[in-house]
Amino acid sequence: MMSALEVVAKPEFAKADLEWLTQLREVKTHTPGPPSFTLVFPGADSAVAVTKHVQAVCAGIDRIRFCLHSAMIVPEHKTGWFHVFLVPDEGFGAIIRLHDRLHVGPLACCWPDMPYIPHLTVASMRELNRARTMMASLNAKDLAVIGRIDELEVQARDANEQRCLARVPLARHGFFH
Repeated sequence: MMSALEVVAKPEFAKADLEWLTQLREVKTHTPGPPSFTLVFPGADSAVAVTKHVQAVCAGIDRIRFCLHSAMIVPEHKTGWFHVFLVPDEGFGAIIRLHDRLHVGPLACCWPDMPYIPHLTVASMRELNRARTMMASLNAKDLAVIGRIDELEVQARDANEQRCLARVPLARHGFFH
């Protein structure tokens, strides 16, 4: 079976925030490891062309600082799941622009069939009321999870496995970056 390629950003967080996010995801999504923003969902198949394209895009993008302040529910109608996302208030536009720049050339075929919302998935549930309760609990807190995207990963995804094929740094322009 041929792997489908995707592009993700694995943000940097303060240690306590990373531990909290990782534990939350492991318990509520049964997904091990730190959270990531999926910028290009699986679909492309030419690793060389995709990696070159991602390198070209990243060369013109400053690293992205963001802050997660709120949670929202996104239903996946085809499967009956309800996903609880943490979404960035700060950095939202920069992540959207990066997403759009990636989806040309060899990644144009991966344009999503629904609007892209930058997010970290922290829960996946079959029951809407449980998802609402979790969303309300998160939104009742004074969330301010600060993170930074320094690089992107080109990954090959099989049915049960993701493999990093390349790490591509974002440009680091400016005095405060």
